[in-house]
Amino acid sequence: FDSKTAPQFFLTTKEVEFIPELRVGNNQIHQSNQRIYQSLQRYGLFSRSPLFPDKSHPIKIGVINASPETPQDILKDFLVNLKTAIDRLGFSIESVKVDGQSQQKIERLTRANLENAVNRIEPHKPDILLVLFPGDAGQEQAEDDDDDSMYHALKSHTIRRGIPSQVVYEDTFSEQYAMDNIVLGILAKTRNIPFVLAKPLPYADVVVGIDIARRQKKKLAGSVNATAIARIYFSDGQFLRYVIHDAPIDGETIPSKVLRDLFPLKEFQGKRVIIHRDGLFRGEEKQALKNWASEIQSEFMLVEVIKTGAPRIYQQTTSIDKPPKGTAFKLNANEAFLVSSPPPFSGSTPRPLHIRTDGNFPVEKAIHSVLSLTLLHYGSVREPRLPVTIHYSDKIAELSLLGIKPKDLEGDMPFWL
Repeated sequence: FDSKTAPQFFLTTKEVEFIPELRVGNNQIHQSNQRIYQSLQRYGLFSRSPLFPDKSHPIKIGVINASPETPQDILKDFLVNLKTAIDRLGFSIESVKVDGQSQQKIERLTRANLENAVNRIEPHKPDILLVLFPGDAGQEQAEDDDDDSMYHALKSHTIRRGIPSQVVYEDTFSEQYAMDNIVLGILAKTRNIPFVLAKPLPYADVVVGIDIARRQKKKLAGSVNATAIARIYFSDGQFLRYVIHDAPIDGETIPSKVLRDLFPLKEFQGKRVIIHRDGLFRGEEKQALKNWASEIQSEFMLVEVIKTGAPRIYQQTTSIDKPPKGTAFKLNANEAFLVSSPPPFSGSTPRPLHIRTDGNFPVEKAIHSVLSLTLLHYGSVREPRLPVTIHYSDKIAELSLLGIKPKDLEGDMPFWL
């Protein structure tokens, strides 16, 4: 199919009325053709935590140096650059000192040594831990299935105790894009809100992402299903809270009782709610949600965001190239393939998402909601492929199935960033 001979099947950002604009500090609008860090530097963050109203109230950072072979001058330059970058956004940082030392050094990286370093810093009540690991950032993804990875060991100690942490690998110490990501991550994890959508979604009051944490059995066929997770956002993209259902779930279907627990009457009664499902709704999930929505006099708009199986979409100019963000191929009134983000590497083409809705919600609005929520990831200056409602679902699931989850199963700190 091509847009010349079958234009009725192709949608652009104009048809779905998607305008990639964000609201930052002083009620100013950030345009997508600008660097977000520059807008934040010029206008400030959309909202500051009351704990850090100005530079005289610094963010207390506990530094754990688990990269002992990194030359001290490189490490010093990184920490100076970090302080400068945060200062430009109107914040200040202060290293937590333990026995007069501004960083806890780990000469040999083991789980015990890592836990000891966290234990030494914790009584000093840091706002966040900055943990410097050897190697490259790709190790984090490579170790996702490794129960003994140092990344998982760190998250296990910090997430359970409610201490935010920012991991930095030595290969990114001098990378500018990495510094932008690190600064945004630190500010977001300390309950600041860098930016929100310039215009709230006009057709919803709340947007929720739901997923089941599943893990493949290593020796037996099938999977082990563990927990249901919901992340709840206001219509302008501000994070409200997460909810984790901590009881084991048999099979791939979320039981109706669990679904009701994820959408309590007190917060959802009478609301227009978009629900992004990571993957397919299973079994009777759709009907259970509709029944609960009817009971609490709400409107639930169900959207499946399917990550695999969609064919590629290309743009033809002087050569075959990647299409712009927001390009979609409409299969019918409730189904489309969507290019939600450009690929991270040159010379490659994007993997479209498969978007499906129930019969009461037009696919154009579903596309608009997905594209809008891709703008709101604070862990990276590059827009992700998935909306923030379900971005990192796989990572959250993996941590959860390893027993790495917050002590409080409901909270307002995005621990997965």
